[in-house]
Amino acid sequence: MKSQKTNFSNISVFLSILTIVITIIAHFANPEINPSWQPISETALGNYGWLMNIAFSLMTFSIVSFIIQSRKCYTNLGGKIGKTFLAISAIGFLLAGLFNTDPATLPQEQATTSGLIHSVGAGFLGFLIMASLLFAWVFIKNPNYKKYKGPILIMTILLWISEIYTIIDMTTELPKNNGNLGPNVLIGWSGRIVLLFCVLWLITISLQTKKYKNGQAENG
Repeated sequence: MKSQKTNFSNISVFLSILTIVITIIAHFANPEINPSWQPISETALGNYGWLMNIAFSLMTFSIVSFIIQSRKCYTNLGGKIGKTFLAISAIGFLLAGLFNTDPATLPQEQATTSGLIHSVGAGFLGFLIMASLLFAWVFIKNPNYKKYKGPILIMTILLWISEIYTIIDMTTELPKNNGNLGPNVLIGWSGRIVLLFCVLWLITISLQTKKYKNGQAENG
């Protein structure tokens, strides 16, 4: 049983790291995509777009692995809501991987069904960001987890700084093109940074959960 629990932690961390690696490869494989203004989802529209599809899908399985790993942890209300939010974000990543976005410059009235579904999935990413606050609160308030709270709090703060920066970036950049994306609306990197910190946060909480469970096993 102990081996199986450890495996779920290792799987979650491995898939998260693989997500980062494949995302980087996808960007090098699609030089026609300009990351300064094109959203990361548009990387899936390039010649090797399937790499980005795989990266999004890997995040789904990484999140699911963490949820399985932590099924006996974080059982209070905040933890349960946090895991529910993570499950919703996992669905979002799956939709993002299965359905490609429309080009950013495509008029809204020409939006495809695939693009609309992708947008819904991308919107679900916000649930992971909200979940990070719930888990941070659990680590602060629950004495069982306080020993492991340091890395979680640091990564949660960094994740929210990146999210706030993205919001400010969009607020200042979008008016340059009447609220629409375009080559002069340079918000591409901020979105990528948020996604990176989402992955790093997931790696961090998977590792801290593993340490907690190993500590419980040793004390037991």
